[in-house]
Amino acid sequence: MTETTIANGFAAVGDIMLGDSSVSVGFGVHSTYPRNADAAFAHVRDRLRRHEIVVGNLECPLTRTGIGVNRFRADQMRGDPEYADDLRRAGFTALSVANNHALQHGRDAFDHTVASLAAAGIASVGLAGDDGWCAKPVVQVTRAGRRIGILGYSWRPQQYGTGAPPYATGSVDDVVRDVARLAPATDDVVVSLHWGEEFVAQPSSEEVANARRIIDAGARILVGHHPHVRRAVERYNDGLICYSLGNFVTDMTWQPALREGLMMSCQLDGGAPRAVTVARTRVGARYAPEIVDEISTVPAASVAALDPGAYRVAVRQTVRRQQVASYRHAARNALRFPFLVLVTLVASTLRNKLTAMSALVRPSSVRQHG
Repeated sequence: MTETTIANGFAAVGDIMLGDSSVSVGFGVHSTYPRNADAAFAHVRDRLRRHEIVVGNLECPLTRTGIGVNRFRADQMRGDPEYADDLRRAGFTALSVANNHALQHGRDAFDHTVASLAAAGIASVGLAGDDGWCAKPVVQVTRAGRRIGILGYSWRPQQYGTGAPPYATGSVDDVVRDVARLAPATDDVVVSLHWGEEFVAQPSSEEVANARRIIDAGARILVGHHPHVRRAVERYNDGLICYSLGNFVTDMTWQPALREGLMMSCQLDGGAPRAVTVARTRVGARYAPEIVDEISTVPAASVAALDPGAYRVAVRQTVRRQQVASYRHAARNALRFPFLVLVTLVASTLRNKLTAMSALVRPSSVRQHG
């Protein structure tokens, strides 16, 4: 153990998007770091490597080939297999592959991603379980011998592929059962959860209730991701709930909130997590995250939740603002797109707009039954 290593240290970050997003194809993360993403972690590597267990959500497959009839489709949300070694050098020991982009480039790409992570010494969290498990448990052991169990789930609709996904989904009841089963065999349980609506900075009352139920079942930490914006971190009983750690590595730079994330760290050595710190990160030049400041206190059970009606309103408003900002981003960077990618992007946007307009003018009976 080095002098800087935190004994039983645990750290977590949010979404790690190492592919080009749809409005950054040709100049996004993957295009900026072909086959070597070490530089993307230059400002945070030392901080992450101080911890024995480091987790995050890998929001893209790592595969050499993409699915799609053109570069616009094939290059979206796709990183290189070599990134697995870069992630391990950055300190990651476990990454969730249970998310809505996991199958964007097909089942073979998913399997190759899991294999690449394993070869680099990184455990894939959130694989579908068997023998009664909803999620296949991962157990990582600290130098002091503490056994940390990690479970992962995606509660977002399956966007790609057909049939049962190779990653865990399930309900809150399934998660509770897995946690209750894993807790007696480990010293602490961490749950990684891909959930919530995008761009909304507050959780719903249902999400708060589910998170607290998972902690009550025996989880010590809940690591939330998918909204792409920071949400609250709270202490609850002897657990810690991170409702959303936001974006960690991303080219979603068209809104300030999408550049920001949280790095939560603590020590897991008995009872409630201690020495909890929450660092705010911000994606800077070349999409590399930097630590901006520290959040000094983590309040107990004080998160402001939105009731169902307010949550629906927030979803509509934030999604619309994000769409407008992404269109402006694409327009400002039009000359950075490869020509055929730009043509495809414009055509796709126009087609989607026409489809949406057609749905609005269609008679209600047709919309309901057509």
